[in-house]
Amino acid sequence: MELHPNNQNIPSLQSMHHVSAQLAAGNKYYSLTEKAYGHLVIRTSAENKSVSHAIKTFTGLDLPTAPLNSVENESYLISWISPDEYLLLVPEKTEFEVESKLRQLVTGHYAIVNVTGGQTVLELSGERAESILQKSTSYDIHPTNFPSGKVVTTVFAKSQLVLRRTGDNQFQLIIRRSFSDYLWKWIVDAGSRE
Repeated sequence: MELHPNNQNIPSLQSMHHVSAQLAAGNKYYSLTEKAYGHLVIRTSAENKSVSHAIKTFTGLDLPTAPLNSVENESYLISWISPDEYLLLVPEKTEFEVESKLRQLVTGHYAIVNVTGGQTVLELSGERAESILQKSTSYDIHPTNFPSGKVVTTVFAKSQLVLRRTGDNQFQLIIRRSFSDYLWKWIVDAGSRE
């Protein structure tokens, strides 16, 4: 999923520039980059069909109904977080517009919360990506247990993250900004070891 900003007057949401400038992440075995997206948490019950209809109308995607699953297109990504919670990643700097439009379309009992300021997305890839994750989380990330598109919330290096496999040796890590420096440094250290 490659997202493009619509409004160039708003500063970038990327928060890792200070630590990434001081501590480059990556070598010939792995790559770690930050991606700037807007983050919206959507809470609703399965009975509220107006939410799934609004999401489909606006994003072109159906809400993922299978636990620990995700759906995406060229502009949006929706991850199943719990039976009544979804995380919608939207193009950078469009989160307020998306939230407003969804609120116009949804009825009944629901919550849409913009959590963009509280978390960020790291993308980890390369031949050592799996081994870096194996050093950092107790969750079984073998492809037979963790195929592309699967999403889990798990413990990672004494913190928490939402982890999603995006391909062979490719992962998306959604982390809290308050832990972002720590996790960046942890991954750099883990990536430097065999």
